[in-house]
Amino acid sequence: MIQSNVTPTTSYYARLNLVKNGGKTPKYRVEESAGYYPSMDVIRGKDGFVSMYLVPNNSTKSNAPDMKLQGKDSLNFTGLHDYFIDGKLSGYAYGYPFNKPTYGGRKPKPNPFFENQNDGFLFLIHIDEAQPDGKVIPTSIELIVLEGAKALIKAYCKQLVMGGFDEALQNLRELAKCEMAI
Repeated sequence: MIQSNVTPTTSYYARLNLVKNGGKTPKYRVEESAGYYPSMDVIRGKDGFVSMYLVPNNSTKSNAPDMKLQGKDSLNFTGLHDYFIDGKLSGYAYGYPFNKPTYGGRKPKPNPFFENQNDGFLFLIHIDEAQPDGKVIPTSIELIVLEGAKALIKAYCKQLVMGGFDEALQNLRELAKCEMAI
């Protein structure tokens, strides 16, 4: 029997916290991070922060996830696979960068994550309470970027669910620094 001890390299960690923006679409802002992921700088907003919106995925593809995170200029940062399991919020998700060199309709823009298309994203989704209207909206989302892990990201998500990343997550949380607007 051949055993493999492949440990993915974590290149970036971020905690995205819900921003009270008064809009219908939940907005999240990176407020803590560890490591460096250069593409994130490209989607930094006018306020100096990296922000993303949690939106339903309108894709007609049968394997498309129900939800996605959308960045600056409507960039599809990633679909959130397994965000819902059996119709309920799972608390975990996985995804990967958009794999085309450009995005957008009439005026295509360069995809800042194209060079990272083989990376994998893990998400830990935190929900403190339901909103007054009964909707369940995460209060924060933790992102872990695993370098070159796209092919195995679903398996890594199962590991995350089973506690396989607990120690690494604790270390990343301790290393994370508050983001400052630039």
